[in-house]
Amino acid sequence: MEKMNCDIIRDLIPSYVDEVCSQATKECVEAHLEECGECRLIAARLRNNALSGEKLEQKGLDGLKKIKRKLDFHRVVNYGILLVLVFYGIELFLAHNAGYAMFNRPWVLEAFCIVLILLSGLRHREQQSPGRRACLCGAVSFVMSVYSILLFLYFAMQLKPDVETIFGMELQKTGPFLNIQMAVLFTAQVAFFLYNLGCIIKKKQNCRWLLCLNITGIFLTVNYDLWLYYMDSFETLKRAIVRNTLESVIPGVLGIIVSLALARVRKNPSAL
Repeated sequence: MEKMNCDIIRDLIPSYVDEVCSQATKECVEAHLEECGECRLIAARLRNNALSGEKLEQKGLDGLKKIKRKLDFHRVVNYGILLVLVFYGIELFLAHNAGYAMFNRPWVLEAFCIVLILLSGLRHREQQSPGRRACLCGAVSFVMSVYSILLFLYFAMQLKPDVETIFGMELQKTGPFLNIQMAVLFTAQVAFFLYNLGCIIKKKQNCRWLLCLNITGIFLTVNYDLWLYYMDSFETLKRAIVRNTLESVIPGVLGIIVSLALARVRKNPSAL
């Protein structure tokens, strides 16, 4: 009879601990706990258990607060990067239409964007690998970056004082042609960046290295477009193209390497 009494009381203990039982049940359980040390120990354990009602509610609130902090930080990072991209869209418009540029060192802001991407990755732990579409966008982004590098290297090699045509067109038409190319590439890279950003936020995919790749492509086009605006000497063309290319590629490659390394460490902590 005593064993059965303990079994009944133990069934009642959870509701007693969560304070959702009747007054009569509460008094019955308390009377039994005064006499039974084993049931008293079970009740004490349940009080300290995270699944008790009050602690479960608090745990849920703490979890929501943590998620909110992460989302707020993520939102600040994303808005910061997008503001930089909007700034450079305005920068290029002013350079071509108003005849001046507000900021002629794109690599500084590129490095700033990549650092923001890496810092946001420290606060978020996406476990899923990028999907096929994200990888396809990354491949296209890489091809477009290589295309822009080869396009301007060829242009710099062909551009000489006595040259009248490049790309099969008159020399004075090559500037607008290249500007249109850079505008299309810039728009496509921004679109890929936004898609990969969506994969991180909505699908929890680890696409930060792809964001670094997109940022590299974006600032390559910005660098080349501003170079067209500042170009003033045939003798320094090749050197300027190489410098502008390295200024965009080096921060991007470093960002991709660090992002991939962080993702590997999270997946396999023993890699440390």
